[in-house]
Amino acid sequence: MSCRKIFSFFILIIIIMSSSVANCKETFKIGYIEGGKYWIFDKTMDAVNKSLEKKGWLSKVEYLEKYHFSPGWDNQNQWVNKAEILMDSQELDLIICAGTDATASILKVNNNKTPVVAIGVTDPVGSGFVKNRSDSGIDNFFVRIVPDRFERMFKIFHDVVGFKNLGLIYPDTENGRKYTNLEAARKTSKNSGFNIIEYKMDSEKTSECLNALKVLKNKGMDAFFIPSLLCFYISENDISPLTDFLIKNNIPSFARNGSNYVKSGALMGFSTVDFSKRGDFIADKIIRILQGVSPRKLNMTDTAVPKISFNLKVAAEIGFDPPFDILAATDELYDEIE
Repeated sequence: MSCRKIFSFFILIIIIMSSSVANCKETFKIGYIEGGKYWIFDKTMDAVNKSLEKKGWLSKVEYLEKYHFSPGWDNQNQWVNKAEILMDSQELDLIICAGTDATASILKVNNNKTPVVAIGVTDPVGSGFVKNRSDSGIDNFFVRIVPDRFERMFKIFHDVVGFKNLGLIYPDTENGRKYTNLEAARKTSKNSGFNIIEYKMDSEKTSECLNALKVLKNKGMDAFFIPSLLCFYISENDISPLTDFLIKNNIPSFARNGSNYVKSGALMGFSTVDFSKRGDFIADKIIRILQGVSPRKLNMTDTAVPKISFNLKVAAEIGFDPPFDILAATDELYDEIE
């Protein structure tokens, strides 16, 4: 037998043994980090765990409490510190990071060894987390990517409502612009023929956001995009002063974060009631990583078709008569404002 064949034989043995060790391991230890509490992170993880259970894997993973970090949105100085603790651990088989801020912190101190799965990231490519949609560029990193999700969102909203001037509010920071999907809105406006009226805020307090809405209305805003900003975090703040203002001024709105906001006064948004497909997509990747597949080799693109949520009560309140074909294509209809 030639030296080359012997070498190839030993490599094959090593691969088989590594795979066998991964498959025979009793439990895999998982760490978790998020910038702060956010309902989408919770819903996503619930869906992931349900999918893991369905696939017979939930009993094989252990979320270690001492490696579960949620410093809070007001404690940004702790994000990198907690990320370092996760990356320095010799116990963890995988780290899950939820959101743009947590992911940025993890990648800042990446040890390039511990597998990382990112969830709930607004724009992985635009954030510079990955090279492109087909290659993360980082061997131990995986993130779910939904191609052109936000461009599609603005186009659907414009197709339904036919507005001329879309209002956008955001803190003038890198993350602030991402959470309002500013670049996607600007790109879509050029192709769809509507204008954007922007307001840059000094803070994300409800009073500041309400003032921003008043300024935009006076500038001719006839539709508004509800961003992922603290003043609109439905789990932490009362958003009714903001949605009431929009409704009283007959301004249709599209909620980036979906169903709960449509229930609470937005005209429409992407449906976020059913997270099962998202959970299946992420759970499948977690399983494959724990079986020994390199995160970088996994397909990051989730091509699931978004579902639409629509509030008939809001439509009546603002005097908007939705086309029948829109209602027929809507996945969730609400007839009251909670």
